[in-house]
Amino acid sequence: MNKQMDDRFKTWRESGKALFFALIAEMDLVIKNLINIFFVTRFVGAEGAAAYEIVMLCVMVASALVALGYNGVQAVCAKDYGAGDYEAFNRHKNAGYTWILLVMAILTLIFAVFQTPMLDLLGANDGSETLARLSRECYSLFLLNFVPQGLFSISCCLLFFEERRKLLITNLVLYGTMLSGCVLVTLDHPSMAGYMAVNIICLLAADLHIFFSCFVFRRRSSRAAFTALRLRIADIRDAFFTGLPDFMEYGFVGILYLIENLYLLSHFSESVIAGVGVFEAIDNFPEVICVGFSFLVTTTLGEKVGKRVSMTTDEGAKNVDEELADVAKRLTRGAVVGALLITAALLLLARLLTGLFLIGDDPVAYSSAVWLTVSCALGFVFYMLNSELVCYYKIVGAYIPAHILFLAEALVFPLGFKLLLGELFGVVGFCLGGLAGELAALLLNLCIVWRVSGRFPRRLADFKMESYLQKLADKREGPEVKA
Repeated sequence: MNKQMDDRFKTWRESGKALFFALIAEMDLVIKNLINIFFVTRFVGAEGAAAYEIVMLCVMVASALVALGYNGVQAVCAKDYGAGDYEAFNRHKNAGYTWILLVMAILTLIFAVFQTPMLDLLGANDGSETLARLSRECYSLFLLNFVPQGLFSISCCLLFFEERRKLLITNLVLYGTMLSGCVLVTLDHPSMAGYMAVNIICLLAADLHIFFSCFVFRRRSSRAAFTALRLRIADIRDAFFTGLPDFMEYGFVGILYLIENLYLLSHFSESVIAGVGVFEAIDNFPEVICVGFSFLVTTTLGEKVGKRVSMTTDEGAKNVDEELADVAKRLTRGAVVGALLITAALLLLARLLTGLFLIGDDPVAYSSAVWLTVSCALGFVFYMLNSELVCYYKIVGAYIPAHILFLAEALVFPLGFKLLLGELFGVVGFCLGGLAGELAALLLNLCIVWRVSGRFPRRLADFKMESYLQKLADKREGPEVKA
């Protein structure tokens, strides 16, 4: 009995450590956004928050390309790592570095050339003169983040496999530099330009730490090191298709932001957009948990799936299937319990958290942020379950279901429900549209699994997607059969 309890404690301790480092590996975009909105909203004002929210569309485009690279490489490398195929691991890793840095450099150039029409498209010039000026400052300086952000994100995903202490130090460098810089800007002269410049400095500091600790001094022993340029399409193809759903999600969210902002400007006011910006800051707290959980799902289940499809005997495959089912059960149980705790916390603290960001007398912005937080809280359990399922879809190569879900969850459902309920019930209805969208996405998930497996899912094993697992096994066995 004592041995069983010790084993269970050890399992939970290891799972807790893995989740902690998964959070560290994936939280950079979320935490940076949280810090930005906190300082901009409190010390530049509601117009600063609205300007930052308007420019977020461009940030989402860049984030979509970063996510395409690092999430795809993360999932593919996790399967390589689980199968013990380190030659393929290095090939996919270097291709990921090469392509993400090249694409982010091109994106920076395009956004710089088309700055004026982009700001017009975003609606930056549809409000006050101050809003237009702050939007220009935010846009111009954010472009310089793209390349260093790409390098940082993919490096953190690779450090997770074997160098988690270094992963932690790298993130401490990032957040320590950013917080210190924002405090100095606040003490000297709070401004949009100052806060956005701090973003560039903190990313460069973190990237320099990665470069000197992984790429130079320990280059040969660090699996996270970028060791060679690799432009072959074949080496990035699997990572591209695996990461494409994440790219589409960010892209859909970017379109959602654009339509939402234009809708709010035409039907309500800049104050509601400021409230949305404050909610985005509050939403970063639960989003950190979900992002880290998704990373843990991808790496943990990715290694199990890689091990599963490499099995050559029925007995070996059966044993790994049991491991996969056990890990999936623990992940799902943890997701539900954690999501319920976060739901309770958000409902209790919605007004207090909003007050941390909004210090001016703007009741419309305040009320909008509170209602959006309530909507997020009530839909968070559905959000966690949807995230876990789509991570598994990507791992087993179920790309069409993943794309369908991302299109529905990130764009069609939230946009449709927000606009419909906004027309019917005003700002409150618009805010509650997010909850309705997540519930609809979970129902769609059940229908997708029903369609693939041939039966309505009633237990966790029904979500296994056996047909996709078999396709992966056949694909891995193919070259060996030909040889």
